[in-house]
Amino acid sequence: MFLHSLLECNPTLVDTSLALYQEGRIPPNSYILDIDQVSANATALAKAARKSGISLYFMTKQIGRNPIASQAIVEAGISKAVAVDPVEALLLADQGVALGHVGHLVQVPPYYLDRILSHQPEVMTVFSLEAAANISKAARKRGIVQKLLLRVVRDGDYLYDAQHGGFAFESLATVAERIADLPNVTIAGVTSFPSLMVEQGVAKPTRNFETLCLATDELRKLGVVVEQINAPSVTSVSTIPTLAQMGATHGEPGHALTGTTPLHTVKGQTEVPAYLYVTEVSHVCEGESYVFGGGYYPRGNVQHALVSSQVGNPKLVRAVMPDAESIDYYLKVEGEFPVGTPVIFAFRTQMFVTRANVVPIVGASSSRPRVEGIYNVEGKQVK
Repeated sequence: MFLHSLLECNPTLVDTSLALYQEGRIPPNSYILDIDQVSANATALAKAARKSGISLYFMTKQIGRNPIASQAIVEAGISKAVAVDPVEALLLADQGVALGHVGHLVQVPPYYLDRILSHQPEVMTVFSLEAAANISKAARKRGIVQKLLLRVVRDGDYLYDAQHGGFAFESLATVAERIADLPNVTIAGVTSFPSLMVEQGVAKPTRNFETLCLATDELRKLGVVVEQINAPSVTSVSTIPTLAQMGATHGEPGHALTGTTPLHTVKGQTEVPAYLYVTEVSHVCEGESYVFGGGYYPRGNVQHALVSSQVGNPKLVRAVMPDAESIDYYLKVEGEFPVGTPVIFAFRTQMFVTRANVVPIVGASSSRPRVEGIYNVEGKQVK
């Protein structure tokens, strides 16, 4: 999906990754992160956000919650992270990353609440009064006041499968009253996902975004001080002005940090692709080369791969991905290639749901690139 963009905008990463791979410094089934480019992308995002008066929380699930990348993003000017589930929140906190937004897309079960509250997240999203009551109880024990974001939905809003839930817009008056009666929590704003979607190469506000604006007006009529209108999805340099114009206060860049949002299949985006996936031929069968898998993401829309026995001379071949019922023990490319031949893919991924390695590289465009360790997709160093 992003192979042509990678070759056009960041070809050095391909050459450097192949060189390091052939030196035996990178294992198969590895995502290579260009930390310098991640930093440059984050710098551009932070600058655009300042110009538009928008605050940003950065997302790390797409990049395997990698601490080297997180440090680079913080140093580039985006100081707080969004954690989509409680495990990610605790992993980030253990890395020393400040927590900005916790609980969206996955609310925090009571089991994790005390530990997460000990790290003082700026806001936490709730889908229900029960979740708000749980946070209230845990916050009271700690003697703190926790700010909440309400996930608000209307009929007709677009929600991805397995992500449904939230407060009905029509119930906001009751919800605000009930939460006001809870000790140690306060409503700070609203959120929804996705707030933007890409159609034919253009990012457009969804009905969900309209819901956020209506919910904000309603809460303000009820006397609630709305500090945050959090509008995640496709947050990038080109969409930040739209967020500001629509009234959002916060965005949450994830794929923009690696130049891999759906917008980045279109030329002219500021952010540059900053990762690739590298593996090698395991064996040949029936005219196809089987390569070691583990990092495939079914929504990645993989079509081609680069096969290269020597740096600087890769061959573009068609990729053959496993069907949805199969585990990606192997991926396939058309043609017969020697066992051990490196193969590079570039596709949209969510590293945290794979079994891949994550390998951050510093100085990919220099004469002395450094491998900053081998990590798993939970952000833990394994070598």
